Amino acid sequence: MTYSEIWHRIATSYDDGEARAIARILIEELFGLSYADIVCGATEQLSADDTLRLDTAVRRIEQGEPLQHVLGYADFCGNRFSVNSSVLIPRPETEWLVDEGAKLMDGCVASDETQHKAPHSPKRILDIGTGSGCIAISLKLRLGDAYVEAWDISEEALRTAQDNADALKAEVVFRKRDALKAEEEGCSEEECLQGGALVSSAPTGQTMDSINSNEGALVSSAPTEQAMDSINYSEANILAAPWDLIVSNPPYICDSERSAMDDNVLLHEPHTALFVPDDDPLRFYRAIARYALLTLNIGGSLLFECNTRYAEATGTMLRDMGFEEVTVSDDCFNLPRFVRGKQPLPTLPVGEGLVTQGEANCRRLRHSCRSHWQLK
Repeated sequence: MTYSEIWHRIATSYDDGEARAIARILIEELFGLSYADIVCGATEQLSADDTLRLDTAVRRIEQGEPLQHVLGYADFCGNRFSVNSSVLIPRPETEWLVDEGAKLMDGCVASDETQHKAPHSPKRILDIGTGSGCIAISLKLRLGDAYVEAWDISEEALRTAQDNADALKAEVVFRKRDALKAEEEGCSEEECLQGGALVSSAPTGQTMDSINSNEGALVSSAPTEQAMDSINYSEANILAAPWDLIVSNPPYICDSERSAMDDNVLLHEPHTALFVPDDDPLRFYRAIARYALLTLNIGGSLLFECNTRYAEATGTMLRDMGFEEVTVSDDCFNLPRFVRGKQPLPTLPVGEGLVTQGEANCRRLRHSCRSHWQLK
């Protein structure tokens, strides 16, 4: 089978230029042949078994299966990640989230109080909707001693992500969590122990009537003013709030956009990781941003990949919610794709005869927690 025959078969599903590229990559990856080998007819000298292997792979691509699924992997940030139908295929533009996240963490300087209490405290990073784990694992590999945690609602995706972490020797903690329920679930007891949470000790007596407990997490019923005031917002807890960076590439393609998408995406990638309703395209961004307001460290950052149609709207939403230094950035195709926001610093006066920085943080986060319940 010649190179020309191979790419012409693939061209039934792709344009000629893309078909040639797919054929070249397929042959190079399957058999380790260079492009010079390919154009000189190396595929015509393959063994019978290898020819059958190549024919089977080409047939799968003809039927609309993505090249990455045929190969079983995709490259991302210089590493190879296993992919299958349970996870989205990593896209090259998404590498911006890793580059920007690593830059933010490398340049992140803890407050004087934090440095005094825990000078070697590792940065804490959360990836929401991790899929193959490519973002979380790449950040861990890039940053070394950072604590990295990643969530997904799909058990199959989490298994794939764990396999990728094991293969790349990246220590990432994976959890099954629903991004849309993160705000109401709050921080688990384990998270409280690991990183400190807004609530450090369970309320007692009458406060239990207004604060429900689910493995140490705050859930849906709103506490009273007395209950809020009884919650222990210790300075140490606030300064050790769970996350320095929350990053997410959540579902963002509107249902109405399905008709414009290729079958190799529609038929082979998980719809739960792709689509949102037309009447609420920012549903995941809103839920994650609310969770971020409750759990980001002071000065911590939130990074999103977005639908280019709604990047500006996402930025506006973050500004309206109180995030600072909100920016919208273009991807490698010069389309608005990424949004960044920063947890605001306390605005209460700090200094001699007033309140300490830690006390200001406590008051501000008490206010944020009250606002959280009011927004429900």
